Amino acid sequence: MRSRQRPLRKAKANSAPSQQGKQKRVEARADSQGAEECSAQFAINLIQGKWKTRILSRLQHVPVRLSELRRMFPEASKKMLTQHLREMEKDGLVVRKDLSGRLRHVEYSLSESMGSAVLHLIRTLTNWGREYLPYDADAPE
Repeated sequence: MRSRQRPLRKAKANSAPSQQGKQKRVEARADSQGAEECSAQFAINLIQGKWKTRILSRLQHVPVRLSELRRMFPEASKKMLTQHLREMEKDGLVVRKDLSGRLRHVEYSLSESMGSAVLHLIRTLTNWGREYLPYDADAPE
């Protein structure tokens, strides 16, 4: 299993402990890299992961339970989906809502500000990919 480092993520030092439903503020650290390069790497790190963009795309419509995501993405392990959801919750992209009564019931939804903003980023990347996707030279144009 590959260890992922996230050197660009740093929570604000003066922020109070986060409450459910509130997102943490995430800042990019100004290293020796230029601000533009650092910001781009920060954005890439937020959505880096095989299932993250797919999960975020599903969450834009309605809140979803982990079991529903498992049905939507049968190739993804429960562990991987859970790991991605926890990372995105920590990054402020996803909100985890515990609706447990007798039975365990947790729903995940897109956070209003950062979640919506990252969807815009994903749409921009999708459009760029469509425009510059290499095509098969033998295929008709």
